[in-house]
Amino acid sequence: MSSGEVNGEVNGERILDIRNLKLWYKVYKGYARVLNDVTLSVSRGEKVGLVGETGCGKTTTAKSILGIIPEHQYVVPEGEIYYKGKDILRMNAKELGQVRSGEISMIYQEPAAALNPVFTVGQQMMDVARYSSQGAGKNRKRHREMVLDAIRDVFIPDPERIFHFYPNQLSGGMKQRICIAMAIMTRRDLMIADEPGTALDVTIQAQVHKILNELVNRRHMALIMITHSLGVARELTDSIYVMYAGTVVESAPSAEIFRRPAHPYTIGLLAAAPRLSGGGIQSGIYGSIPDYGSPPPGCRFEPRCSRAGARCKAEAPSPREAEPGHQAACFNM
Repeated sequence: MSSGEVNGEVNGERILDIRNLKLWYKVYKGYARVLNDVTLSVSRGEKVGLVGETGCGKTTTAKSILGIIPEHQYVVPEGEIYYKGKDILRMNAKELGQVRSGEISMIYQEPAAALNPVFTVGQQMMDVARYSSQGAGKNRKRHREMVLDAIRDVFIPDPERIFHFYPNQLSGGMKQRICIAMAIMTRRDLMIADEPGTALDVTIQAQVHKILNELVNRRHMALIMITHSLGVARELTDSIYVMYAGTVVESAPSAEIFRRPAHPYTIGLLAAAPRLSGGGIQSGIYGSIPDYGSPPPGCRFEPRCSRAGARCKAEAPSPREAEPGHQAACFNM
């Protein structure tokens, strides 16, 4: 067995296992230490929510899983990303290409940026079909059928007409559905959805989330849902990982996060949510995320935490169990 394999994981239920991942971007003044000991796992068919405010490292985590960050832009001083028992960080270009084309797909948060405005929807989806399909070869008729079937799967009427549309002829919701169709066109084991409801009004956002949930359930795919909203994560996922400043500060089954939040940041996020019963936002979280160029030596949430003590300033807490299956990285929970 090579060093890139994990005993018992290849044929087991768990398909993704991120272990103590640190990822630093190269910047003018040195390094921006964006990811700091990220640990996360996804089992076959599981739906996982990755929740946190803007800039906490959610998208960087997703891009690192696919290996799509240009090599000259970052370093990984520590950590592994095992997919089906093999470390993605040690894969060569051919192996990464196989993972991207037939194993993992990603829906990006800006459909207008993900779709090329100078090519029709059909042309772009045909390219994806040729790249991703296995066994279809250069069969153009088969690729076209795959494209039309995928458009139908996301409940867009008259797919033959939409096939010839340019992206600017589609609404925001339809563009996002086309991006989902591209991601599910061929069989995948893991889908990463990076805030697929961004820039959509709430009713269209709800439709997109419903379609995505139905497709994932029907195809028994694993899902990583990246979102700002704990409410979206509660609705769509089985378990939630809460990220703050590049660190997973709490993880638990979705219902447990709401029943008994353990980390002060999670408690703050829940308290900041507006109440449907009225009264507005009860409270917020003072301050902002730390500078990744010179993050605090201890807990990264310490400057904003009302529970912080001397130990929090000097030492970064490791995750520990609040209850079975529920972990939080906090000295004072």
